[in-house]
Amino acid sequence: MVKKVGVGLALALSALLIAAPAAAQLGIDLSPDEKAKETAKKKVQKPADKKAAPASETAAPPAPPPPAAPAQAAPAAQPAAAPVTMPELDLGARKGEAGKRVAEANKVFASGDYETAALAYDSILRDATLAEAHDEARYQLAKSLVKLGLYHSALAKLDEILSKGPQGSHYFYNALEWLFQAGRKVNESVLVSQVARYAGTSFPPGSSDRMSYLLARYSYERGQALDELGRGAEARKAYDEAHRLASQVRNEAGATTPAGEDPEDLYARARFIEALVDYAEGNSQPAVDSFKDVVRLTNSHRNRASDPRVREMAFLELARIHYEHKQNRYAIFYYDRMPWGGESWLEGLWEASYAHYRIGDYEKALGNLLTLQSPYFKDEWFPESWILKAIIYYENCRYPEARAILDEFRSAYEGVYSELDHLTAQKSAPAAFYDLFQDAQKGTGQGAHPSMRRIFKVALSDRNVKRLNDSILEVEAEMDQGLPARREAFRTSGLAAELRERLAAEKRRMLDEAGARARAKLEYERDALRELLQQALRIKIEVARKEREALEGALTHGGPADVIRDYRYSVAVSDEHVYWPYDGEFWRDELGTYTYTLTKGCRDTGAR
Repeated sequence: MVKKVGVGLALALSALLIAAPAAAQLGIDLSPDEKAKETAKKKVQKPADKKAAPASETAAPPAPPPPAAPAQAAPAAQPAAAPVTMPELDLGARKGEAGKRVAEANKVFASGDYETAALAYDSILRDATLAEAHDEARYQLAKSLVKLGLYHSALAKLDEILSKGPQGSHYFYNALEWLFQAGRKVNESVLVSQVARYAGTSFPPGSSDRMSYLLARYSYERGQALDELGRGAEARKAYDEAHRLASQVRNEAGATTPAGEDPEDLYARARFIEALVDYAEGNSQPAVDSFKDVVRLTNSHRNRASDPRVREMAFLELARIHYEHKQNRYAIFYYDRMPWGGESWLEGLWEASYAHYRIGDYEKALGNLLTLQSPYFKDEWFPESWILKAIIYYENCRYPEARAILDEFRSAYEGVYSELDHLTAQKSAPAAFYDLFQDAQKGTGQGAHPSMRRIFKVALSDRNVKRLNDSILEVEAEMDQGLPARREAFRTSGLAAELRERLAAEKRRMLDEAGARARAKLEYERDALRELLQQALRIKIEVARKEREALEGALTHGGPADVIRDYRYSVAVSDEHVYWPYDGEFWRDELGTYTYTLTKGCRDTGAR
């Protein structure tokens, strides 16, 4: 008959857009008042992790050469590496024009005038005769940009320092500290890629947990990409590395969230990655155990940092695993634990509809579908919900209603399919293709078409497209709001022109990738929608056949053509609920609570 579409375990890391906790100090004062020290400070480094080969999320290219003169990696099982002595430059003892210029700029920085300080450091960098101070000026300029909220620009400057390696810059380890400072203010995927480039480096002790978590996430995503390419042996190695790195995150890493930061539990997130790795390797029971640990760790009654997003994703993945193993009631239990209105709530509500359908709980399945098809979510992408709704009515012998639902589905989605087909047939460049989605966000140009906003939502359902879109919006905000908000002296400076140029180049690169990924996603959804439209036609033919059989049976036996009977039903509900008849009006606080009462159905179904 009709193929029942199941729900697979999805990659859940896209949704974990997080902010890093304040990095621990390496014996360096990162506050505005950073004065000269008379004595050098020793920096104790954590043993370096094994070098992880970087990878794209769609391919697995060979690892690029490491930064110049990287630190020697120590075996993970050994105790802490020998201390690394990294003295601050003594500005007071330094002589000459370069030292004076840097000292003056540092005084301006300490006063909180970061714009003027940034211009002063940039002026030093542009003067070849002051080369001896360039290393410090570049580091101080990066700090100034962080203080000004120009995070993508700051990351580019920090990368200039980090690319020199620990032997090429006195401020390499200081820059690592500020990498985490700036990285917690941008899309985490940007920080992941930065950290992965320096995986063989001894990271600051206070950042070791975050570093291990980010590298574990990176290795897991690399394993996924290798799996998709059919390179199973390499994927297993990446998964093993992800598991090893995630296990290095200490339980204490989730104890608290620094004031002013987004709630997160690094230890719980590391356990979440371990669970994903176990599932990817076919170890379902260990995956379930780890996901349950995440749920326990993120319980609001525990004395730990709150992390509602990872808790929501743990419930979703537990539900999906049980659904996959046809343990539908367990799946429903976990779907029901997802927080109302959460980021993945609608997704869980849709998937739970199939679990209810499987156990014959048609009323709750129809109630969930009623929420999904409400005006509140008219731009959301759940075309298959119409097919499931028609199937439920068909299986309850409600043939006229099933036909009407299928007609409504075709009316709503045939135009969307035509628009998708037309859009994906265009031979425009990836960046130009992505411009259509920006128009859809703004409701201008071709994006003003009624179906474009829904199509835009379809593209964003791809985790990679969403990450890129978030990063593009961040870069655009920095270009269009961050830089223009500065004083005229800063806006018209050579530094501002350089930053704009770099941001524009970064945006072009991301636009090309986002456009290519969005096209691939829409081509996939176009083909899936075409199949659903064909499926709707097949169901409609089956409905017509059943109606004909009923009519022929009535003519043969001389009885009525009616094929349905009254169902017995009750309006009784639990003590936690109130029965309230639906009158066609939607209230936001009622969404997700509907139960559709079937009053009639097949004669051979029996009394209920």
